[in-house]
Amino acid sequence: MMYGLPTEFFPTGYDPSLFLLSGYLLGLLAALIIGAILLGLLTLPAFFLVLFGIEQLANVVAHLSGAFPAKLVVIMFRGLRRSPLRTSLTYVALFVLTFVLCLIYAVLHMINTATTEKEANFKAIVTHKTLIPSQMPPGYYEEFKRICLEELPPDMRPVNGDLDLMSWSFVLTTTDKINPRRDTMIFLFALEPNKVLTMMDGLEDLTGEERRQLEAAADEMMRNPQAIVMSKSRLKMLNLRVGQRVKSYGMNYPNLVFEFDIIGELPEGRYEGVSFMNRSYLLQLLDSYRNDRSVNKTGEPHPMAEKCVNLIWVRLPNKAAFERLSAMVNDPKYFGKVPIKMETASSGIGTWLAAFKDIFWGMKYILVPSMIGIMSLVVANAISISVRERRTEMAVLKVLGFQPRHILVLVLGEALLVGFLAGIMSSSLAWGMLGSFKFQIIFFGSFIVPLQALLYAPALGMAVACAGSLGPAWNARSVKVAEVFARIS
Repeated sequence: MMYGLPTEFFPTGYDPSLFLLSGYLLGLLAALIIGAILLGLLTLPAFFLVLFGIEQLANVVAHLSGAFPAKLVVIMFRGLRRSPLRTSLTYVALFVLTFVLCLIYAVLHMINTATTEKEANFKAIVTHKTLIPSQMPPGYYEEFKRICLEELPPDMRPVNGDLDLMSWSFVLTTTDKINPRRDTMIFLFALEPNKVLTMMDGLEDLTGEERRQLEAAADEMMRNPQAIVMSKSRLKMLNLRVGQRVKSYGMNYPNLVFEFDIIGELPEGRYEGVSFMNRSYLLQLLDSYRNDRSVNKTGEPHPMAEKCVNLIWVRLPNKAAFERLSAMVNDPKYFGKVPIKMETASSGIGTWLAAFKDIFWGMKYILVPSMIGIMSLVVANAISISVRERRTEMAVLKVLGFQPRHILVLVLGEALLVGFLAGIMSSSLAWGMLGSFKFQIIFFGSFIVPLQALLYAPALGMAVACAGSLGPAWNARSVKVAEVFARIS
């Protein structure tokens, strides 16, 4: 059993949140590649429109200046326009590469940010010292709050008092007691609703209508312990709507029956697949279980009654406060019944992500190089075909006085131009899309494409285009005029 669940629901050693992240990562990767291909095809008209506009500008410059380099650039643009199929193939390949790598970079950048320790105003996590997943008695949370608010020196206490402390309990339920499936499950964080906007990463920066709606939902959850807010994706999967009541059955809390009032939705892209509930409702059900003779013949406490707190979060003003509080947490006179530990949020998240180190290593050192290699071959193939089709054109250019180096620059320039435009368009779309959809996984902040990716993506597109076109460009440079015209005659 894991978290009270049959092992077939989760791989050995995983808790529900880890399993959820695994599904997101693998599903996201497949969706990214398919989506990137579709976006690349959809942006082809815009690409050729931009190409045509730049060509007209180059024509004007060449006409006014009469300089040879300007004329070479014009020929470059015309060559791209005369081979639309090959140009399109090169563009889509480079678009897919740079788009997917932008989003992978966003994930890795966010994980790096989450696991980097802050010097001030940072969060810490309290968990069970030896048990995975962490399970602590509910009384530990109250004792921990008392220590933070009363025993720490005043300058080391949480700045906002009780609002800077929060506990999480992971609750997994199903709406189908007889045949539980993943599409009938509701995964909830049992917490204190009034602290959602101050302690939940990714929600503190909400503004406007989204913030007002979440504030109203938090107030309602404080008044009605059975109220929950649910992510839009989970509502859709369960075919539920705001305003409905849903009955679900505990899976990691067996024999508990939850009746939830769905009062709101989480903001788009925040905590996808997760719901928030009031921890007081969970504690209420655990207390009532002891006296419910219909399910509890012995009158014993629920098996999870003393294990229902999974994480405790605290925001501290500085590192000295963390070190002082950590020493108190390790003192057996405070927490002698169940051993617990305290670590910075960055360290805790890093430990939590250790199960996925192979996935992240593979993304960095297998997936990314493989994609670059494959796309380089695609570019090389497309440009090789283009060069073979244009051998006569290359021969004519040589007759007109073009040197081999000019032919080399012409072919390389065409590839570099496509790589640059593909990188610009893909990174701009990726940056805009993540900024709009605010994609988030579990308790990480919103994933964004960093602004530096707007520079890296065009550079990567040009580098891959250059690597793929070097061989074909060299072959084009070596075209022999006599051989080409001998074949034609």
